[in-house]
Amino acid sequence: MFYDLNVPFPLPDDGIPTGKKKDKGKMKVGPDYTIQGTYWSLLTGGEKEKVSKNVSMLGHLGYSVIGCTVTSEPSNIVPPCPFSTHLPFPELDPRTGTSSCSSGISSGEKTLVQVTRFHMRLDDAKTHCFSNSNTSLLKQYDILSVQPTTEKAFQLACTDLSNPGPNQISIITLPLHERGFHYRLNRKQLRQAQRNGVIFELLYSPALLPSPTLPSDLTKRYRQNFLSNAREAVRATSGHGLIFSSGTSYSSEALRAPLDLVSIGVVLGMPLNLAREMVGENARKVLLRAQARKTYKAVLSVPRLILPITDEPASQPDQLPDIENNNTSVKRPSNTESGEIGTDLQSKTNVDGVNEVRSKKKAKREKTKE
Repeated sequence: MFYDLNVPFPLPDDGIPTGKKKDKGKMKVGPDYTIQGTYWSLLTGGEKEKVSKNVSMLGHLGYSVIGCTVTSEPSNIVPPCPFSTHLPFPELDPRTGTSSCSSGISSGEKTLVQVTRFHMRLDDAKTHCFSNSNTSLLKQYDILSVQPTTEKAFQLACTDLSNPGPNQISIITLPLHERGFHYRLNRKQLRQAQRNGVIFELLYSPALLPSPTLPSDLTKRYRQNFLSNAREAVRATSGHGLIFSSGTSYSSEALRAPLDLVSIGVVLGMPLNLAREMVGENARKVLLRAQARKTYKAVLSVPRLILPITDEPASQPDQLPDIENNNTSVKRPSNTESGEIGTDLQSKTNVDGVNEVRSKKKAKREKTKE
């Protein structure tokens, strides 16, 4: 199975935090996404066509799992998940069967598992929404991820936000195409995040096909920055714990097949087996970690002690534990009984020893007489 865990999905303007100081802590009452068809009805025709083309191309290239990503600016507020009750393309997901959807994509024979993801850009170490007050909203998403842009934000993402908990992030996206790294990739912080199960994400679409409105010199610089920064990320992580994702793309022509991404990983200096894990095994670990996040400190079952039933009656019923009265203590012999038993055993061993010594002396005397 091949995975692409960063497929951007636009959100309507209502209910999206802007990140401005005047709107800090405030949010408009958004639409009710629990009603099927609400999300698609609020999108424009161009947005629907763009999303449909990207998803169709990913299915054609051979991907089995995609991440429906909702991106947010730095803010203390979490937007509600538009796919908490209804997936964007339920007819493609094998978990929902042949449900109806207004997206306009034919299901065909291929299936496409869709998981939800919340992605936020981190500009500093103070403004973020991964707090206990937002746990109920964050649980609506399968995957949580951040994109640090400063050294302090990167340190926060690798230490505090990656610790196990109900709001633990699973992916750290590295900005590779815009400019060179203006902060050092600390190996100690990278390994700490990887020990907690965090995966680092490399976006390839913005570098391969930037916006057509950008000048040609800047597009060439995007590719150069991507290659140099990706090599630095591979060197710092030794090629472990990395995944490839498409990310923001202005056209479906920027998407690449999984084997093409494996070739890009080999060009960046990775071994072939680690390059294959970037589009397969590492992404699967992210989904397993996300499931563990939802069951953090949860009680799965209460153990019960059940004794086997035998046909023969017990020889000493007084020594069996009393399950009905929750009394599992076993009856022990009294001190007098234990003392008597010990005395009998000791006297018996002494008599046997004396008899053995006497028999040996008698045999020795008989030999000397002869």
